[in-house]
Amino acid sequence: MSFKDELFKLSMQISERKQHVANEETTKHSLIIPFIQVLGFDVFNPLEVKPEYTADFGKKKGEKVDYAIFKNGQPIIFIEAKSISERLENHDAQLSRYFNSTPEVKIAILTNGIKYKFFTDLNQNNVMDSTPFYEFDIEHIRDVDVETISKFRKDAFDQEGLVRFAEELVYMANLNSNLKELFKNPSDEFVRFLIKDFSETRITSNVIERFKPIVKKAIQSTLVEIISQGILKSDEYDNTVPPSDSENPENTETQPGQEINEKKSIVTTEEELFVFEKVKEYLSIAGKDISQINFKDTINYLGIYYKNIYGWFLRINLSSSIKYITSRLPVNIASELAKGFTVEPAPKGMGESRVIINSAEDIKQLKDFVIKSFEIISEE
Repeated sequence: MSFKDELFKLSMQISERKQHVANEETTKHSLIIPFIQVLGFDVFNPLEVKPEYTADFGKKKGEKVDYAIFKNGQPIIFIEAKSISERLENHDAQLSRYFNSTPEVKIAILTNGIKYKFFTDLNQNNVMDSTPFYEFDIEHIRDVDVETISKFRKDAFDQEGLVRFAEELVYMANLNSNLKELFKNPSDEFVRFLIKDFSETRITSNVIERFKPIVKKAIQSTLVEIISQGILKSDEYDNTVPPSDSENPENTETQPGQEINEKKSIVTTEEELFVFEKVKEYLSIAGKDISQINFKDTINYLGIYYKNIYGWFLRINLSSSIKYITSRLPVNIASELAKGFTVEPAPKGMGESRVIINSAEDIKQLKDFVIKSFEIISEE
């Protein structure tokens, strides 16, 4: 089983277990230790995972962090565990003391078994930052989370590389926020910079005010053009901008039977085509217009959409050990239409619900589910 499959499997297990977790000890054993295991560490080996690790700080003695993760005899990660019901914001200072007492440790994690916060010391060496450089919710794992979390696996752990990565994440978050604000409300300096090369008029405050709405429209138009022409490709539910198409074949569309051979191959399988044809068949029988229904194949799933890729209504995953169909239907509606199947909330950014299936043949039992999924997007 791949790391991604293990993580998604754990995500589903935790969603099932959490209602039975009532205190900190149960949180540790039922939710947090399994996560440490998924990272590849032997939780039964005190040479790798030490519970209640002493991390004295100054005059405070007997300070113990819940888990210290070791590699090659050196502590590399501190994990402070709290009960599933506790707010993590109340415990940053406690974790900070442990972190500051052990200079060789550069990664600290604060978690309640559902939410995970990752800290390091970007602002001042050996002093834990007040804000995390990365956070995720294990019940709502995205592909971008899988990629990030994989960097903390035992076999991939690189302390210096992780600190650089943390720095990049912080810079990216700040730049992303600044760019959004700049595009939404262009500053006078930005407007002046954009128009200085084509405006022969002296750029006064009145000129800047006149151009601001034009600049905002130009920005919106340019972003739409960039997305539609694929100048900057991004995964449909990923908030980061990945490499160009030549480096990221996941974002390349295929037509039936077409194969793309790059660093990784995207092959539209017979099973995926079978599902696609069944979807069109059910919609046609229901009197729906199927002339603008197509699909986009990626490494992770086959997305079936109406008119354009933003109008997706089904995502079919048949390649992993846990197969599923994701839709925009709320869980309660999907459950009614997919009786006999396990239905759960979809990971954040991937839709509303997903139906766990055994094979492509299960689509034959999901006719009403398919039709309703299409109606939601076609009526928007």
